[in-house]
Amino acid sequence: MRIRNILFVIFLVIVIVASLLLWRLNDLDLDGRRHEDFSFTANGLHLAGTLWLPDRPALAALVLVHGDGPQDRTSQGGYAPLVNSLLDAGIAVASWDKPGIGASQGNWLAQSMEDRADVVRKALVILKGHFTHISVGAMGFSQAGWVIPKLSHREADFAVLIGGAVSWQQQGDYYTDTRLRLAGVPTEERKREVARLSRSDDGLFGKQQVNRVDLPPDLTPERWAFIRKKRHADATKDLRGFDVPLLALWGANDLNVDAAHDAAIYRETVLSNNAANRIIVVPNATHGLLKSAPYNAQLTRQWPWYVTLRFLLEGRHAWAPRVLDTICNWIAARGTGW
Repeated sequence: MRIRNILFVIFLVIVIVASLLLWRLNDLDLDGRRHEDFSFTANGLHLAGTLWLPDRPALAALVLVHGDGPQDRTSQGGYAPLVNSLLDAGIAVASWDKPGIGASQGNWLAQSMEDRADVVRKALVILKGHFTHISVGAMGFSQAGWVIPKLSHREADFAVLIGGAVSWQQQGDYYTDTRLRLAGVPTEERKREVARLSRSDDGLFGKQQVNRVDLPPDLTPERWAFIRKKRHADATKDLRGFDVPLLALWGANDLNVDAAHDAAIYRETVLSNNAANRIIVVPNATHGLLKSAPYNAQLTRQWPWYVTLRFLLEGRHAWAPRVLDTICNWIAARGTGW
């Protein structure tokens, strides 16, 4: 009888643990959510995407605006916990593969920021045609800081920006300085190295064209051309006239973007433009608003295997405390007209 009780307790523990794991892993699954095709043509290219729908009538709807890199509609699965959180809050979400990625035509490296804004505008028109009686907006990440501020209130009812950069040059210098700091390079030596690299970039990107042999090993001619077109990008002018209700968030421990610096620019330029605007620096959070203690790295591919496993097990709980609720509640308020 005693052995039977012990076996029952072991079985019960296994069932509870397995149920907990399955519940958390559901955060990574979007196939089980209601969805439909969201493919469209913009800038002469066919872009393939998906519209995910909440299980109840939508309170609001949004398009996702990718950050840098060759991202598909789910950012290689990284969006899934966020999208599931939005869907659970009654917010529909549309996203598409970048040009040349997944099922989309073209080459994302050939896009200017204005090209990217045109794509977002077209996607918003389509989404507004699908949802005629609720607010429709955009949510962007990092490099979207040069895209979303180009929108107007006629095109988007609201906008959410996570880890948005303002100046391409300042952001690049901050990223380099942080990389060197993490490598243990002393302050004065970092300053000299950042200045040296800046001078080197002036020469490299000042050319009209370059030969492959002139480029660093990790920089392709296509990436060189992409950076050259955007190296002097600065969103400050667009922000001054930005009239879309905005929630802008940065992680206080952002290793990619200078959160305090850029949040200050947003407070100066855009905070007073609309009563709904919120500028928030989230304590103990990363560039993507994950908890910084386990997850802070400049690139997710730098995570050790056990950190990746932790993210898979934590799902939406990998985000900084209450940040997803803050985002969902703010968007829902725009949908209900609060």
